[in-house]
Amino acid sequence: VLGAMGMFAFTKEKNIADISKAAAVMTMAGFLPWLILQDGMISLISGVIFMAGVGGCMSCSSFSFVFLLNNSERFYGSALIVLFLSVVELCDGYIRLPGTLIKFFVFLMIAALCLCMFLSDSKDYTGTGSRAVKKLDRSIWLVLFIFTAYFAIRITGFYAPAFERHGSEFLLGLISFTLLLCCVIVQVLLKKSVWTLCNVFFITSILSHVSWYAGMPRTAYLFSEVKEVGLLITFFLLGCVTNKFCNFRIHKILVLSSMPLVAILYLGIDVLNSYMPTQTIAVVTAAVFFVLFLLLSPAFSQYLFFADWSKEFRQVTMTPYAAGSSQSDEAVQGTRTSLDDTKLTTREKQVVLLLLQGMTLRQVAPELGLTPSTVSTYSKSIYKKLGINSRAELFIMFGNHSSKLFQEFEDGKQI
Repeated sequence: VLGAMGMFAFTKEKNIADISKAAAVMTMAGFLPWLILQDGMISLISGVIFMAGVGGCMSCSSFSFVFLLNNSERFYGSALIVLFLSVVELCDGYIRLPGTLIKFFVFLMIAALCLCMFLSDSKDYTGTGSRAVKKLDRSIWLVLFIFTAYFAIRITGFYAPAFERHGSEFLLGLISFTLLLCCVIVQVLLKKSVWTLCNVFFITSILSHVSWYAGMPRTAYLFSEVKEVGLLITFFLLGCVTNKFCNFRIHKILVLSSMPLVAILYLGIDVLNSYMPTQTIAVVTAAVFFVLFLLLSPAFSQYLFFADWSKEFRQVTMTPYAAGSSQSDEAVQGTRTSLDDTKLTTREKQVVLLLLQGMTLRQVAPELGLTPSTVSTYSKSIYKKLGINSRAELFIMFGNHSSKLFQEFEDGKQI
């Protein structure tokens, strides 16, 4: 953490490539002696230098993750990180490897990291400092909540007896990897909102504890592994939202704030562990964040997952906020999707407006003097014409303006 903060605190748009290379050199300078030295004070010092360099690499590469990658690269990159960690954990303890082979594997990973950082080019970072940022958007605070929730639940889970491995059950680890892979595949194939994976994370974090208290330790272990999908959504959302709303200075502030937060979480669990049982700490942490997540669901819906710009999560790139900063809020709202721009019939538009008011199909039917089956037929036709598959996508298209659309409907302006 100190390495990350110490290096990144001095970065600017013009010198980040040089600092990235310095971090790579520091990492390798500490790693090579640490790799061959016997345990002792010199080995410890080398390890400290090595980890400080890794911290610098991590904080500098966060800039590349946010400003150089596109949405697809962020998603698949985060997915590969999660799946790779799952494979490493699957192999560790289940497949016995010689110590020399393990060291060689670690060497390859560190060498690849240093090579990537050393190839940094200053021209890759030009232009990010000129982005206009009016203020920290609400979506950033919501993503930081997910970030904090993930690391708090994950760190406390490290110490919880409920999530310990059960002997050498390779099959159990393989199933947990398969479940994580299924989450990624479902997200890709069905193109659902990342909101789905967010719910998977918080729900499985609770179900893991419920299963353990219900006397099903293997199920608890599986749920605890599936909740690692939280790492995917944390990285992906942080990258996308920061890319849209932050310039280099704000990004640096977020990194310098987030790193010590994680360190405090790690230290805090050690302190709490001496005063109360670890399982209690873990379940209380998960329960608190789950309840807060439920209470914040309306905010998540309005300002993040179903905001006007949320459809950009499914596009290749995010549109920087600066691109529309000269427009007033009213002008931005004026660019919303209009019912007049669709091929919907008058009756279908009426159904849309009522659905956007939160009504179910059965509630819409008497409002329009129709049968539920007729309304269901209308809804299928609406989804087909709009190219969507769910009510959530309907809200993405019109949701934030539903009250205004409804008023226009009442006034006879829209229909």
